[in-house]
Amino acid sequence: MEIKRTVMAVLALCLLCSTVVESMSLSRVQELRCFCLKTESTPIHPKHIQNIEVIPKGPHCKNVEVIATLSNGKEVCLEPTAPWVKRIIDKILASSKTPAPSTL
Repeated sequence: MEIKRTVMAVLALCLLCSTVVESMSLSRVQELRCFCLKTESTPIHPKHIQNIEVIPKGPHCKNVEVIATLSNGKEVCLEPTAPWVKRIIDKILASSKTPAPSTL
């Protein structure tokens, strides 16, 4: 009876350890890689873009990534160096700036 408990405890410990190690390795893989494998360089009309996310380069990826969520829900990676992408980002940044309060 004692051996049975010891074997069950060792098996449970092994299962727990393998689960923890597997989850750690998966989280590292997801964090340390580029999201965009290919980018879209043909212009997309701004009315079809619902949201734009700019991810700066860092330890996860050596490239700046621009991810647009379209009005149909599809996510598309945009070429960050394309002039039309730069114009859209500049327009969004300009519209998000609040004017300074005037002092009278």
